[in-house]
Amino acid sequence: FVGVLIVVAILSKLIGCGAGAMITGFKIRSAAVIGSGMVARGEVGLIVAGIGLERGLIDNQVFTAAIIVVLVTTIVTPPLLRLFLEGERLKAPPTRAMKG
Repeated sequence: FVGVLIVVAILSKLIGCGAGAMITGFKIRSAAVIGSGMVARGEVGLIVAGIGLERGLIDNQVFTAAIIVVLVTTIVTPPLLRLFLEGERLKAPPTRAMKG
């Protein structure tokens, strides 16, 4: 169960945030950097899990799984960033001149 949650947490951030970056004009590698940088953003899930545990909506096993997912995604983010940043500078999309 925890393994599936970890894979879903990582892929959803990589794909979701990476797709958003590509839509706004980033190249695929830069979009992957943005997506991998978002992988560690699990504190909201931890807060929601804490509230769910407090109100009896989830049990200790699910809460423990949430904590493990947050820890693992936090630990895996730096290696992911290093993988996508090797030899590459983040390339922002070209900006459009504003008309005054």
